[in-house]
Amino acid sequence: MDVRSGEQERHWFRSERFSLVNGQWYFQTREGTVEGPFDDVREAEMELLLYLRHAEDSLFQGAG
Repeated sequence: MDVRSGEQERHWFRSERFSLVNGQWYFQTREGTVEGPFDDVREAEMELLLYLRHAEDSLFQGAG
């Protein structure tokens, strides 16, 4: 992930990426998929990090 000049690497989540439906949490990907359900927003955030790591790994494997 690119870091802007003068900023430290951080994990930023756009609030509209997460949604709460009938007590279950979901996140939406740039590809347009909805992932979930998760029991709480923290679990959804952790799963999003895993999703992004997997997507990044797949991207690098395809470039080689």
